[in-house]
Amino acid sequence: DDDATRTAALQGTVAGCDRATRLVEQLLTLARLETAGASSQEVVDLVAVARGVLAELATRAITHRQELSLEGDAVAPARGAPLLLAVLVRNLVDNALRYSPSGARVRVSIATEQQRVVLRIEDSGPGLEPDQQGRLGERFFRAPGQDVPGSGLGWSIVRRIAQAYRLEVSTGTSSLGGLEVVLRWPAAGSRAHGDGG
Repeated sequence: DDDATRTAALQGTVAGCDRATRLVEQLLTLARLETAGASSQEVVDLVAVARGVLAELATRAITHRQELSLEGDAVAPARGAPLLLAVLVRNLVDNALRYSPSGARVRVSIATEQQRVVLRIEDSGPGLEPDQQGRLGERFFRAPGQDVPGSGLGWSIVRRIAQAYRLEVSTGTSSLGGLEVVLRWPAAGSRAHGDGG
């Protein structure tokens, strides 16, 4: 009956709609990947893709007083569709921001190591136990004790895109103290698909 209650109810409704929209978008992305795969073989500058994603997520980081940075090579040619690579980077960085507390650091670094492009996302959040890391990518899996809204589908999408482009995915403890996610592209000159995809 009062303005404060109505405002809180409206904000809750808007937040619920945002979560539902995000869930539908992720389900559609996952369905498209499972149906059509990732056929693009073009060479994309992964640094430019990451820079665009970080620019989109900067407002969220600023709102939560989080430090978001991009380090490494000036240019990193990697095979893949620009849209899918942006989804890949966005899901990983979004997770790092979402599950890290106010004031945390999230560092994205891109480098070429032994002719392989390497994308590394590190955060200073609480991290995950090794058994929980092993379950990342299971559809709808969320680590116990999480009070942050989410569906658990972001990692399923990451795993599917990584599989399509034969990326090696590993997780561990970040030098910042939280979770570290590392993706390695095939060596330069090798095909992104094995045995026809």
